[in-house]
Amino acid sequence: MAYRFSAKDPTVTDGVRRIAAEEFAAIEAALSDPAMPAARKVHESRKATKRLRALLRLTAAAFPGAPAEIAALRDAAASLSALRDKGALSETLARLEMPADIETRIGKAISRRRAVSAAESRRLLAAFAEDVASAAGRASEWSFDRDGWKAIGPGLAKGYRRFADALAEARDARDEEPVHDLRKRAKDHWYQTLLLRGVFPDVMDGYAAAGERLCDDLGDWRDLGLLEAEVSQLTTRQLAAAPAEEALGRISKARRRALRRAFRTARRLASESPDAYAARIRSWWRLSQKLKQGS
Repeated sequence: MAYRFSAKDPTVTDGVRRIAAEEFAAIEAALSDPAMPAARKVHESRKATKRLRALLRLTAAAFPGAPAEIAALRDAAASLSALRDKGALSETLARLEMPADIETRIGKAISRRRAVSAAESRRLLAAFAEDVASAAGRASEWSFDRDGWKAIGPGLAKGYRRFADALAEARDARDEEPVHDLRKRAKDHWYQTLLLRGVFPDVMDGYAAAGERLCDDLGDWRDLGLLEAEVSQLTTRQLAAAPAEEALGRISKARRRALRRAFRTARRLASESPDAYAARIRSWWRLSQKLKQGS
């Protein structure tokens, strides 16, 4: 079943446990797939932990254990950050369409600087798998002290407010940290839209598509920043001054474009007040519940 609450879920507790079980199963399947490259295992596993954290933030008002579970999942995913960044740098470089000679030299330098042995990669993935298995065992016992909209509404309004506040901070920022925070809050908002898209699929699917574009652009901005930092640290033996300047110019231009696109999309998605947004989704939620009872 898709990453969403379903009319077939008897309670919010049932829905959360089902969704969580599916996400943990997806992580286990990725980690145990012998044909899947390590970089892909990392990518799929980290995405699933982010979806789980967004699910917990949405329902945190009804689950006192949510902060501890969110922290455990965040720490587990962070343990794979070195593996994640190496793959992201290579993919980002390939998308930029640099002159072949410049791309080759930068790629070789990144591979040497970010090298992680196969043994270390296996160790990190094994430790991550243990942490995730522990979290999955606890998830089967998660219990929520509220049901229906009372379990979801406060988290939805809080997530939207944090997203809108982060956008305001990022647009006026003099440094990059607020944009990094916007990226995190945008991801929560997107995932929570996916979780609730069953309340009005024709509308929510459009919101979710916009949220995905926003997260893609902010992710590109972040990865281009990592690449910019890597190229800036190359010696002239690794890359001469002129091609380094050309590479940095291309990276900077692509990064500015990604951020402009992100701000345009984010302004549309954050154009309501948190209370108005939550009230609108609440009305669709309650109608969907009535339709479910009448079917």
